Amino acid sequence: MTAPGRSPDRLYDLLPALYRIADAEHDEQLRALLRRITAKADALRDDTQQLWDDFFIETCQRWVVPYIGELVGNIPLHDLDPAAAAVTAQALFKDLTGPDLKPPGAIPTRADVAKTIYYRRRKGTPPMLEELARDVTGWGSHVVEFFTLLDWNQHLEHLRMDCHGCPDLRRVDVGDRVGGAWDTTTKTVDVRPINAWDGWYNIPNIGFFLWRLAAYQLTKITPRAIGGTTWRLNFSPLGQDIPLWSAGRREPGDSQMANELTVQSAIRAAAFFEDLRDVPPGTVSTGYYGDDPNASLVVFANGIALKADEVECTNLESWTVFPQPAGTKVRLDVTRGRIAIPTGRPAGEVITVSYYYGFSADMGGGQYPRAKWLVKEPPPIIVNGGGTTLDTAIATRPAAARTVIRIDDSASYDITTNITLAANESLTIEAADGWRPHLRMPGGSVAILTTGTGASLTLGGLLVEGGLNVDGDLDILRVLHCTLVPGRSVEQEKFAPPTGPSIVVAPSAAGVDINTRLEVQIAFCIVGALRMPSHMTKLWVLDSIVDGILQNGGPIGFAVCDAALTSGPPAHIERTTLFGASRFLKLEMASESIFTGDVKVDQRQQGCVRFSFVTRGSATPQQYRCQPALEIQLEQEKKKAESIKTGIPLPLGWDTAIESEVILWLVPTFETDRYGRPDFAQLRLSAPMQIRTGAEDGSEMGAFCVLKQPQREANLRLRLDEYLPVGLEAGLLYAT
Repeated sequence: MTAPGRSPDRLYDLLPALYRIADAEHDEQLRALLRRITAKADALRDDTQQLWDDFFIETCQRWVVPYIGELVGNIPLHDLDPAAAAVTAQALFKDLTGPDLKPPGAIPTRADVAKTIYYRRRKGTPPMLEELARDVTGWGSHVVEFFTLLDWNQHLEHLRMDCHGCPDLRRVDVGDRVGGAWDTTTKTVDVRPINAWDGWYNIPNIGFFLWRLAAYQLTKITPRAIGGTTWRLNFSPLGQDIPLWSAGRREPGDSQMANELTVQSAIRAAAFFEDLRDVPPGTVSTGYYGDDPNASLVVFANGIALKADEVECTNLESWTVFPQPAGTKVRLDVTRGRIAIPTGRPAGEVITVSYYYGFSADMGGGQYPRAKWLVKEPPPIIVNGGGTTLDTAIATRPAAARTVIRIDDSASYDITTNITLAANESLTIEAADGWRPHLRMPGGSVAILTTGTGASLTLGGLLVEGGLNVDGDLDILRVLHCTLVPGRSVEQEKFAPPTGPSIVVAPSAAGVDINTRLEVQIAFCIVGALRMPSHMTKLWVLDSIVDGILQNGGPIGFAVCDAALTSGPPAHIERTTLFGASRFLKLEMASESIFTGDVKVDQRQQGCVRFSFVTRGSATPQQYRCQPALEIQLEQEKKKAESIKTGIPLPLGWDTAIESEVILWLVPTFETDRYGRPDFAQLRLSAPMQIRTGAEDGSEMGAFCVLKQPQREANLRLRLDEYLPVGLEAGLLYAT
């Protein structure tokens, strides 16, 4: 194949004109021959160039990496190709930019090989071990030599002034850091084996603090006014409390060791207070605050960034019971993501904010890179500015078979009118790469209507506060990298907030079945409950979280079912966490997923559920290596083998007793099931290993399967066996 930019007639054009004229008289047979020769020459040239590129780790092909690693004695890491996770998405979404839809590789094997000699030259030093942990896992890391924090008698020739056994109780920040990665207080010895919870402070112990959650940026967001006031604002445009996160910095400090400013983690209120403490007048930015690439948050007034001496760290936990503060300094609560505007600020001042929030993965609406998930054509209609501009663009779009409306900012937009699609019309509403617009539906939901068959709607990269009601006869509804807020609203102090499912598909209109050809395709999304009839074509859910709540703070109900809660659509589900019970007409495939509630499938003759957690008593198609069924089988076989070996017969009901015991402990446990928290749907470290490593490739089941976290941990332990100094014992301590 001729590479782009290379003319297939390059050799032919070098011929004298008289030969080309003669060739034209003979059906251009010479041109055809030279084209074949040119193609072969191009292939030979490309192969030669690739052979040259394969000499270098930065440019070699993926399969060459372990061979170069062998030359420098690199012990191969557990490497997993993310291409398999993109097969279904690439088959469904052929009109996206691409060229492939693979998630980012979680395990940086190329960088590990490239830095092998670099590591060995600095082998055993704390900065090197810390950098190694960052490079191998992709997580933030900090190394603590716990023996340096032990309280022991001082030698006059080896004074350790920081290890005096008396913490500075006059500073809140010192006490706030106790028990964490940045603790500087001295401890008595703890002789227990080091683990994630105790046994840290001993002479041979070294701890690797790891931050699995990442910080995601939001730019020029309009904060939400709370409770009918104009001076109480939430950083979140949804009106909920969220902890603000540190952006982290790539380069460590002067000591070459990580500090609180270099890791991506929730900002401690005490640290933020110290950061703003006694800043000189006119200071533009500090470590955490400022309109600076390295800063983590900034407040804008009428588009101009407030200086560091114009804001103040304040505890706003009880802001409902005290009056509006006086003065001109804007009060910030980084623990809850709250803002209090003082009385001295000018009236009508427009406040916007930029900040970071924490989450596990590139999922839901966000400003993370997703250029390959944009629709290729036609040229988009650009929308920005917030307010009703998107509503107007949808209503006034020109009549066309395909229309793309692209939003290139992170403002808040009000959607008050229903979306009506013409016959065979394809409408896409998506955020530009690097932005996350907020769509607010004051009525609680909008209807998707049609004037004929064959219509389709695509939503991409959006934060949607409200629900979608498919009341027309639709063919395709695609939701890609979006968040449809579970329960429709999470605004605090809201009187009678809207509630209900995120997507409701109408089964009929005027007594006639509609949406019989409908396919709902959801990928890398966070959505609330889904209500879909059994006669629609199919529901696709890939790498997503489905939360079955109907109201913020309410009980978890059905994640997927029809309006009568009796059946549901045919479905294909991969690497998804579903909070709540599910009902399906058919379940053609469920792979590496977690169903926290019971699953009922009407037609179980076809389909497969594999490498997933399915509650005992669910009615599904054939299961393959699913939990807890697999563990129950293994335990029963083990008991049988012991009985045969010892000759002691098993008592009546022994198999039921084993089943009951396994069901009690083998359940998925999460850090939180509350949407909006940084660790939403993250499996706990104490969750059973059968779930944490239960996917086909040994990664975790559920929505974060693509992160390959068990493999990252295994790779770090593999490297520590090689690089950790003799006599030291390492502990992996997860800060998030």
